[in-house]
Amino acid sequence: MSTKSFTALMARLGATPEGQAEHVAVAFLVQVNARMQAQGLNNTELARRMGTSPAYVTRLFRGSANLSVQTMTKLAHAVNGTLSLELVVNDEHEAPPADAGAA
Repeated sequence: MSTKSFTALMARLGATPEGQAEHVAVAFLVQVNARMQAQGLNNTELARRMGTSPAYVTRLFRGSANLSVQTMTKLAHAVNGTLSLELVVNDEHEAPPADAGAA
């Protein structure tokens, strides 16, 4: 697959809620990994700080475990950080999705 095709695929996926969620998870884990590197932490120490197993941390970084807000908060705390989420409004004049009231 060419770089151009990959970029186009990522753009299409990023337009979906699932794609956006995956992008957020990966970007967050990249930040956690950078903090781990800066602090000289390995997965075992990160797991100890989180109160979980090194195997679970490995699954998180491989993308095979659910990255909930609670888990993200634990990861952030383990690298001496805090989790911050924000809603970015794309167009304030845009009508809400049809199922917005269903939640």
